[in-house]
Formats: sequence, C-alpha cells, structure tokens
Amino acid sequence: ATVGEATPAPSPKRAEGGALGGGAGTATLAKADDVTVPGGEVAWVATEVKLEPGDELRHEHSFSTVYARAGGHRFDAGATSGTLSEGQGAAISADVAHVHAAPAEEPSVFWEVRLAEPGSPLPGAPGAEPVFESEPLKGIPDAPALRFIRVDLAPGAETSVHTHPGPEFIYGTQGRFTYENGLEGERPFGPGDEAGIPPDTAVQKRNTSDQRASFLSWFLVDPEQPFAPGAEFEGS
Repeated sequence: ATVGEATPAPSPKRAEGGALGGGAGTATLAKADDVTVPGGEVAWVATEVKLEPGDELRHEHSFSTVYARAGGHRFDAGATSGTLSEGQGAAISADVAHVHAAPAEEPSVFWEVRLAEPGSPLPGAPGAEPVFESEPLKGIPDAPALRFIRVDLAPGAETSVHTHPGPEFIYGTQGRFTYENGLEGERPFGPGDEAGIPPDTAVQKRNTSDQRASFLSWFLVDPEQPFAPGAEFEGS
C-alpha cells in the first residue's frame, strides 16, 4: 500500500462474531495502511463539527477518520472521496487538503478524529466542539495500519478474550456493558465512556443487560500480525 493511502468504507459489512470473536457484531467503518504518524506525543483528538445545509469546510491536517454523526456527509480529499450516511465513516490521509460538505437539504454533524498532538485544535473550524481526547498513545508499531470499527453487542453477547498488535481506543455510544482488560480489571461502560488499551493486553466486552450496546474502536496495528488473537486473563 502507498504511505498515507486511505480508503473509505461507504457500506460497512456486518459479520456476527467478526474479527473480535464471541457473539459481537462488527462493522468496519474505515481502514488505511501505512498511516502517517506525527512526531512527538500523539493522541486521538475528536472534534464535532456542524455544517448547515449546503455549507462546506475546507482544511488540511494530520491523519484522521471521519464519522457521520447525524445527517448525510460528503467529503472530497482528491483520490479519497465519498458520501457517508449517518453512522458511516472514512479515513483521510495526512496533510491532504480536503472538503467536508453538508447536503443541500439538511445539516451535517460529523466527528473528525485526528491522530494529533494532545490539545491541538481542528484547523479552520473555530466553532467546533471537543468530543474526546485519548491518553497519549503508546506502542504504535512502525508503519501502522488503521482499523476503525463499530462493535455491537446484543443482550447476552460478548467478545472473545483477545489482544491486538497495537494500541486500541474505544468510545461508548449506546447501551451499557462490562469492560475488562488485563491491566485494570473490569468496570461498567456506557455512552461517553472511553478507554485506551496498550498493545498485547487481554481485553473483553460483555453485555449482561437486556438492551443492545455499541461502541467505536480505533486501532493502530501491525498489519503483518493477526488482528485479534485469542488470549486469557491472568489467573483465569
């Protein structure tokens, strides 16, 4: 793959069990190979932008993903462009001038989630609102690949216990579930909750409620290694 190449996923394919095993449903929202990682300390920095019908935002910045939060969304980054429906995503290469646009008939609310210096503002969008900022990412592989995934847990469903060959960051969007990793133990997780997971750390998500639960995950992984090999919690 070309360095910085990014490919949108306009029609995510669902797979019960998916890459995470167990009974989790997964949808790949975006993927990119050989992601350009800025020098120094970096984090996932998410900002929400609202465009009124027909409005556009033009800018460029470090590598990012786009997530259509409400309404349709069009983006044009040259070789990478497309139209996203609500809940879909894409990746945009680093330092490429691009345009975000709302449809003529409705506003567009979207998140731009950049791989950037902690605390850095979104260029050209003074009215944008912060959504989240991960802890600084540790253990990013050389020439990492991005995987941006939505995970859905039906009542009673769970992922397998697994690890990843690179850091993962998750953000809760719907319902409540139990989150457990091998460093911190378990805790409840719901909308607006977030967690960073270092590489090669055992992790599992379990929905013991009677309501559907969902979360978003951003991964920077070694593409030459298995994405989610099985694991066990210490002492289990």
